[in-house]
Amino acid sequence: MRIGMVAPPWFCVPPTGYGGIERVVSYLVEGLVELGHDVTLFAAGGSSTSANLVETFDHPPSALLGDPLLEAEHLMEAMARWRDFDIIHDHSRLGLLAAPAVDVPVVHTIHSDVRPGCDSYYRRAAGLGPHFVAISEHQRGTLPEGVDATVIWNAVDLPTWPFRAEAGEYLAFVGRMSPAKGVLPAIEIAKRTNRLLVLSAKINEVAEQEYFEMVVRPALQEVRHELFIESSPEDLRRIYSEARATLFPIQWPEPFGLVMIESMATGTPVIAFRNGSVPEVVEDGVTGRICETIEEAVEAEATIDELSRAACRQRVRELFSAPVAVRKHEALYRRLTGLGQPGDVGEPAGRHEEPLGR
Repeated sequence: MRIGMVAPPWFCVPPTGYGGIERVVSYLVEGLVELGHDVTLFAAGGSSTSANLVETFDHPPSALLGDPLLEAEHLMEAMARWRDFDIIHDHSRLGLLAAPAVDVPVVHTIHSDVRPGCDSYYRRAAGLGPHFVAISEHQRGTLPEGVDATVIWNAVDLPTWPFRAEAGEYLAFVGRMSPAKGVLPAIEIAKRTNRLLVLSAKINEVAEQEYFEMVVRPALQEVRHELFIESSPEDLRRIYSEARATLFPIQWPEPFGLVMIESMATGTPVIAFRNGSVPEVVEDGVTGRICETIEEAVEAEATIDELSRAACRQRVRELFSAPVAVRKHEALYRRLTGLGQPGDVGEPAGRHEEPLGR
């Protein structure tokens, strides 16, 4: 198939630091290319891919994240070439507006939460023809009645995430500086357990900077900590793999939460608050502990070493690895385009990891 893949314009693909959507897009694109599809990726400058690459900006306009005119300019570059494709897969926010103007199927992945008050937007968009992909059953359940979506969980490229059989001594927190991500509860959990807290933080937007300086930085003075801002991919993998557990005390209904599967990929279990997609991603008592309160999280930390780090890795391999997501997307594309034989789904080459312990 000839596939047009539209990434958001704010970070390069794959990202050099923060950029969960961009990592997911990269895994998907590379897997589809390995299956023999003709993929064109529309992304910001500095991107790297084995697909055909169209860069809409010389450099990612990260500082202007959310600017609708920049996103529209990026999107127009892709949609103007719709005749080159059998299907277009959009990961931006504005792609739904352009879907009715093209005469090929458009898939739109909903990467963010479906906020209250958005019912009419999604209901109207659904009537214009795009096919929605939800990234969790929880997220699909928040769509308005009558709006359907195919659920395909986010994934990681498992062989690129190092497995560590032995647990470390510190607790990890990875996320942007926002009250919704639960950095303050994470600090409190580390404080009560007397554990070093290692943070990998995104602090590049004004709201994030203000929240960090006014609220988070003072709170960090009460706990032993190490802070990494915009960690490199190598540092991020190390932070996860060498941790005792990753804290995910989320304060909002997270539609997926890549942090959880990235942590489990390295063997590190997750201590998470029950919210959003958490019960889908973490198997309570097997790959982590799902808690309701800070007190429960502190109790969970004391017994976290009873969990099997190999089981964490295995859950990601079975449910959240890139080949699984690629196969599901390919099957969806074939169904929508009528191209290929039903069930004729291959295995992306070159993505097989060595067994644990080798």
